[in-house]
Amino acid sequence: MKALGVLVLSSLASLGVLGLGSPADPGPYGVRQVEVRLLDQARNRRVEVLLVLPEGDGPFPWVLFSPGFLLSGRDYRLLGWHLASHGMAVALLTYDVNLFNANHAILAQDLRFALSELLRNPATGRFLDSERIGLAGHSLGGKLSFLAAAEEARVLAIAALDPVDGGGGGGSDPVRFPRVTPERMKLVRVPVLLLGAELGRLTRFGMPCAPEADNYQRFFQAANPPALEITQLGVGHMDYLDNPNCGLLCAVCVPGTRPWRDSHRSVHAYLTLFFRAHLLGEVAALAGLRAWVQAEADQGLVKVREK
Repeated sequence: MKALGVLVLSSLASLGVLGLGSPADPGPYGVRQVEVRLLDQARNRRVEVLLVLPEGDGPFPWVLFSPGFLLSGRDYRLLGWHLASHGMAVALLTYDVNLFNANHAILAQDLRFALSELLRNPATGRFLDSERIGLAGHSLGGKLSFLAAAEEARVLAIAALDPVDGGGGGGSDPVRFPRVTPERMKLVRVPVLLLGAELGRLTRFGMPCAPEADNYQRFFQAANPPALEITQLGVGHMDYLDNPNCGLLCAVCVPGTRPWRDSHRSVHAYLTLFFRAHLLGEVAALAGLRAWVQAEADQGLVKVREK
């Protein structure tokens, strides 16, 4: 444990040289927001965007974040603000979807449209680096990130928070609910970070929010290397939101037993280090990620697989 502590301190000290400090704490950048509504007239589709930016002129490396089913990008503002404070812009997306019109193929097209349109839009494009783009998402949003990345060569890295590959509500139409695993996952050839909620597979009110047959472990099994899977013990499927007690949508999932603030600090650290490593090319950030994960594994907070 002493040697591990030295490794963690050494890795985080090197990150401090880069201006990061602790990756779980807010970074050195001030943060601002831009709200835009994107309309794809050809498909009559719209995407609401809350773009969280570091202070400065840019262009900044950036991440498009897709929310879980029926949730809003604004439900993840804390993560957006955190990454922005560490020098990366985050586009928190809200899709036009409800219980009756869900179509994962169309939503993945919405994500790709948002990527291109945000780079073209005069209110946002000047802040965004067209060559340093990552994707992230929670639950359905994680799946959409992989569906989009399978056809989008501009993406450099993907982080998914307890992604689910199912159709939702028993949907099995392969046109409306195309699967990522295993075939499409093989088309994704960028670094992958998968965070899994240990309690997401448990059943509440008749069905689990992240069934084992469709959960993050299936994404890892089908992923090309490099891929890192982190199972967060005691964490529930909705613990990735700013408010895991968000009402009816959150109530259908088994809640976490680990303190929410502790698990959120870990998520913030993981994604900060992962995207700084793969969008900014910082070797020290990748070493810091490995050290942070190992330290939590030794504390019994996570289980890890890597390839």
